[in-house]
Amino acid sequence: MLIRVATSVLMLVATSVVIFLALRWLPGDPVLARIGTTKGVTQETIDHMRAELGLNHSLVSQYFTWVGGIFHGDFGTSYSNGFSVGKLIGQRIGVTIELTLVAVGLAILVAVPLAIVASLRPHGWLDRGISAISSVGMAFPPFVAAVFLLIIFSVELGWLPARGYVSLFSDPLENIRDMVLPAVATATVAAPLIIRYLRADLVAALNAPFVRTAEGKGVPRRRVVIKHALRNAMIPALTSTGLVFGYTLGGSVVIEYVFGLPGLGSLAVESALRRDYSVLQGVVILLCAFFIFTTLIVDLIGHAIDPRVRFGGRDG
Repeated sequence: MLIRVATSVLMLVATSVVIFLALRWLPGDPVLARIGTTKGVTQETIDHMRAELGLNHSLVSQYFTWVGGIFHGDFGTSYSNGFSVGKLIGQRIGVTIELTLVAVGLAILVAVPLAIVASLRPHGWLDRGISAISSVGMAFPPFVAAVFLLIIFSVELGWLPARGYVSLFSDPLENIRDMVLPAVATATVAAPLIIRYLRADLVAALNAPFVRTAEGKGVPRRRVVIKHALRNAMIPALTSTGLVFGYTLGGSVVIEYVFGLPGLGSLAVESALRRDYSVLQGVVILLCAFFIFTTLIVDLIGHAIDPRVRFGGRDG
């Protein structure tokens, strides 16, 4: 357990270093992006602004200043507008979490029945068909699905809005209408992953001795599948679902921008266009932290449920 926790912490530290250096190596200058034009602007003014933003210090000093601030709940200040990065993230994170929860919930509703059907007759025509569809879904970029959904349901049919967002607390019905297409587009990648993982675990569970014993005692097939096989397959599948949740959270970046949702994804894209590295690195490290610690928590829960489950992976 301690090794698994330590590994997660080291992964987060390594991720922070990579994010910090990668953003600094990208072309563009946040100071020049903030000014907009160098016409009539002296080098002294540019150097003064760079000093105000702390960009005149060494990369090592900038990194430890940034990390030290995070430990105190301070993600820094936006280069472009001077607002607190933590405040900007706080205003947007609710939309991203809502989209992720709805998308994963939708994916589970679709994936679990299909995985059960596919596992009942392995290598049968239904299993092959579902496996083929899930393989295509895994390779299908979410933003392509988003474009198709927009064309069909917004442009052609006019059933759902193309862009925009209304808070769930302001207007629940309008919020649902705004979230349908983004959630479906995001779920097109999450559902195939859950199908693939859960189907494999169900096939293994259905071939386990305890299932054959239950069938030998005359337990109805439906009860065997639901009560025995599915219940046991859900333990290793829990880890996989945690990975899917983290992956979906990160994959919502482009979807949010396509549908005009004011979440972390849109904030990241807007910050990248403005070369606002302080905001961008705050968003990226937060998403990475969510992914790393989501998988850690799921591993800990899975191990608590069944100590035979190895950390970081499958049944063992």
